[in-house]
Amino acid sequence: MLKTFRTESRFFTRVRGLSFSSLIYFLLQLGKSSCQQELDKFFKGSDATYSKGALSQHRLKLKPEVFSHLNILQVQYYYQNASGIKRWKGHRLIAIDGSTIQLPYSKDLVKNFGHFETKTENGRKVVMARISQAYDSLNEISVDAQIDHYRTSELELFSRHLQTLEKNDLIIADRGYSAYWIMALVLEQQKHFLIRVKANRWKLAKEFLNSSLSEQYVEVSPCNEAIKRCRERGISPKKLKLRLVRVRIENGEDHVLITSLTNQKQYPVCEIMNLYIKRWPVEESFKLLKVRAQLENMSGKSMITVKQDFYRIIMRANLSSILSRKLTSKGKSKISKSRKRNYQLNRTQAYRKVKDIILAFFTPNIWDEILMDFASQLLNQLEIVRKGRYNTRFKRYSGKPVAFSAYKP
Repeated sequence: MLKTFRTESRFFTRVRGLSFSSLIYFLLQLGKSSCQQELDKFFKGSDATYSKGALSQHRLKLKPEVFSHLNILQVQYYYQNASGIKRWKGHRLIAIDGSTIQLPYSKDLVKNFGHFETKTENGRKVVMARISQAYDSLNEISVDAQIDHYRTSELELFSRHLQTLEKNDLIIADRGYSAYWIMALVLEQQKHFLIRVKANRWKLAKEFLNSSLSEQYVEVSPCNEAIKRCRERGISPKKLKLRLVRVRIENGEDHVLITSLTNQKQYPVCEIMNLYIKRWPVEESFKLLKVRAQLENMSGKSMITVKQDFYRIIMRANLSSILSRKLTSKGKSKISKSRKRNYQLNRTQAYRKVKDIILAFFTPNIWDEILMDFASQLLNQLEIVRKGRYNTRFKRYSGKPVAFSAYKP
């Protein structure tokens, strides 16, 4: 792995305080205080000392993809060895969604991720990046994560996610993904989908919405633009036999879903109606990453450090989810049975407390003690599951907090 994920063959050839593996462990547990303070904590109790300047130089020697690779191995091991993995009628429920993140300004980041100019007198340049996740909603695992240029299409990132998924996976996506070539590509790879459709842009969906039917079987033919996109990607532009389903939400508005699950006996319409809400955990995952893990508060201003931060935070979030669910499953179930309400894990605390477990990799003699303490703390901080809670959504602009790297404690 060393030869694959160092930027040059001459790097990490000598044994130093911050070796290849030590650098990976350090970045995985890296918090949001100053780099020097994090280094002092990491090397506390040892003779080694490191400066933030040396850390910056070492980080440029490490390819960001090492964390993506480790995350793949971690997820594969989980699916192959963990018990109690949740599926829906034999399918993994994979919610795919995208977002954007704001990055610190530097010429390197502007070149690699792009920017837009604000409509102000000064025309301030804001550096942005496009991110996307393929998220296992039932098991709360990010199966694949992508970061790319701000102008990259979410549909392009969607097609990259498909390469990492398994046959028979059921993909749930919002209306931004209701493109013919996306549906054809999913079916060509022997997967299934459930996607919300823009009724004002799909003639079949508009006609179905104006009817009184709860479901309808349709044949979807590609338009000239869809045929062009299919040929560019080597996809066969044939008619697709699909199913439209009507879903009424709480405010009385009807939404239209389109799915490849056409077997009515195996997938009754009432179950399809309740399936789309299973997409919501990917939204909660973005909230964890951007608000709790402070994804936008980057620890560097180069493309390498930004990608390192993105992939390491994804990996750490998965590690916290896997460990917390596995270590607390019996205790959480016991607590919920003895109380009137159901309880769930506090994922923010799980993400933060997994730092102690990463640091414990260097002291295997206290490994069991650290894991027991981790589980105990999470069980003492369970949150009540409040079903049906709803807050009115106001569409208004609110300035987001800005992280100033020069003033970290």
